Amino acid sequence: MTGKVLAIAVNTFKEAVRNRILYVLLFFAILILLGAWVASSLAIFGQEKIIRDLGVATINIISVLIAVFVGVGLVYNDLDKKTIYTIVSKPISRWHFLVGKFLGLLLTIFVNILFMTFFFLLVLYFRDFTKDSVLEKLAVEGISGAGLMFYYIKSAVLATGQALLTVGSLGFYETATTQGIMVSSFLTMLEMTIITAFAVLFSSFSSPTLSAFLTVIVFLIGRANEDLYFFANMLVHRAGGVENLAGGQFLTYWFSLAACHVAPNLEFFNQREVIAALGKPEIGFYPIFYGLAYAASVLAIATVVFNRRNFK
Repeated sequence: MTGKVLAIAVNTFKEAVRNRILYVLLFFAILILLGAWVASSLAIFGQEKIIRDLGVATINIISVLIAVFVGVGLVYNDLDKKTIYTIVSKPISRWHFLVGKFLGLLLTIFVNILFMTFFFLLVLYFRDFTKDSVLEKLAVEGISGAGLMFYYIKSAVLATGQALLTVGSLGFYETATTQGIMVSSFLTMLEMTIITAFAVLFSSFSSPTLSAFLTVIVFLIGRANEDLYFFANMLVHRAGGVENLAGGQFLTYWFSLAACHVAPNLEFFNQREVIAALGKPEIGFYPIFYGLAYAASVLAIATVVFNRRNFK
């Protein structure tokens, strides 16, 4: 049973790696991270906050885009290529197929998050090695162009080593500049576990376009979950009670309340403000349990829907 799921997961991972959209998104992620470095150097105040804030946001958004653009076609591609008929004709349950697809896409997203985190750490460490004060000191000492080039190469090598050490130690090794980055990436992985589950759910019964739209909507509602709850309470407060709501306000109230209770609360995994302030977010038991339990629930619904689907 486990072997069948893993086989489908590995095959899904290989298919995702060959997807050109993946490399386009990673290319844009690298450009944005480099742009964050440049933007921080142009700022007069809050340079560390700018680069950390933009870096964490980039990793999060690109991960969502990978889940949307790669995930929504998981089941559809097999239906379109008629390979689903070969798969279901073998002694493989439909839930094996769906869970394998989910794990394969999740592995793809996790690997890309680690890659983007490594590059972000590399930028931060390299920035530390090439601060303006150091370069000014070298200029005063009259360093040559070749010497300056050697200095940059040495800084890049050292920064690469430190970035690898931080990722390899899962954040146990970090500096004041990079503290909390690995924790933030882990929280992003938990968030993407939920988003990936929704992408698989929607792809199990709808077209790629509709699946992408619905997945993005879930992400946006999830990020605005707490705001929707406060908005619903504000409507009640202004009206003087739920019984005083009428017309559009009544519908808006119940829609907002239903949305914030049904959609996932992704603010549990959003630690951008702490990261930007050079803080180190803490991971409690509840966000881990919430992320895994919610994703498992969505995946269970996807399995039920997929089992009832007629491929004829």
